[in-house]
Amino acid sequence: MGIYKRIAALLPESIVEAYKRELGYVGIQVEEKRFVGFVALFGLGIAIAAAVNLYIFFKVDPLMSFILAFSLFGGGIYFWLSQTAEKEGKGAEKVLPDVLELIASNIKSGLTTEKALFAAARPEFGVISEELKNASKEIISGARMEDSLMKLPTKIKSKVIERSIWLLVQGMKSGGAIADLLIQLGSDLREENAMKQEVAANISMYVLLIFAAALFGAPLLFGISSVIVGLLVEQTSNLGISPTQMAEYSSMSQIGRFMGLPTVSITEPFIVSFSVMALIVTAFFSSLTIGAMGAGSEREGIKYIPLMLIGGLGLFFMVRMGLSSVLGGLGGLM
Repeated sequence: MGIYKRIAALLPESIVEAYKRELGYVGIQVEEKRFVGFVALFGLGIAIAAAVNLYIFFKVDPLMSFILAFSLFGGGIYFWLSQTAEKEGKGAEKVLPDVLELIASNIKSGLTTEKALFAAARPEFGVISEELKNASKEIISGARMEDSLMKLPTKIKSKVIERSIWLLVQGMKSGGAIADLLIQLGSDLREENAMKQEVAANISMYVLLIFAAALFGAPLLFGISSVIVGLLVEQTSNLGISPTQMAEYSSMSQIGRFMGLPTVSITEPFIVSFSVMALIVTAFFSSLTIGAMGAGSEREGIKYIPLMLIGGLGLFFMVRMGLSSVLGGLGGLM
């Protein structure tokens, strides 16, 4: 047993099975335990290097850095595999109605089912073409047609294809007319695709509003408010108010103190820290919302998180720098 397999044996079986499933969808011909072991070993090295460097230069807790870096690397590889499989599945869903209708036409022209599958495997149909060829070859070699067709959903990540193949197999078992079933199924899928496009067009404005609010609106408001708080703190410092009095003025109300709640001094560093945390949370949940509304799955929005974080935080600090340079002399003039 190689070192990669030994490392994979130490991990939970569910993780290995998850990678195995995604590797099958993507079509990477490699043993899942070797792949998972390689990812774990390589991620271990990256996590150690990140933890050491962050501790030396920024004094960040090495344990936290190690866990975060290792999780991000392993999760990133799995997410890349999952997204690649999702993309191929979406492409297969678009051409599925044409594939089904072509198979039905081949059957009606006198071809047997296995030959009709092979004849429908055209290059323009992408990943589904290769799977149709494999299914037809298995059927010709003596495998049961239902078993060969049910292998398609394990090779293509698509709920639509899984549901369509299941309906086709059930129709074959019940002795129905396969050609008519395929034509009706293809027609229903066309209507479903058209409905999805119509829904996507209707909600595009809402998605755009969420995107603009998270990427532009929130950073602008937080950036302006943090600078204003800084100016107010600078002005109050010129009034001769002691830090104790300032903390008293900026703390919670008498009701909050009576209830035993902690007091908080509203200062510029506090506002900046609060704004950064709020922008991170806003970017995360806005991305998930966009994915859920636009593609029907929150996971589809994960790819927008880096853009939201970099763009939102970048605009926030740019606004602060710009306003600070423009209004920097305001405190002296007042």
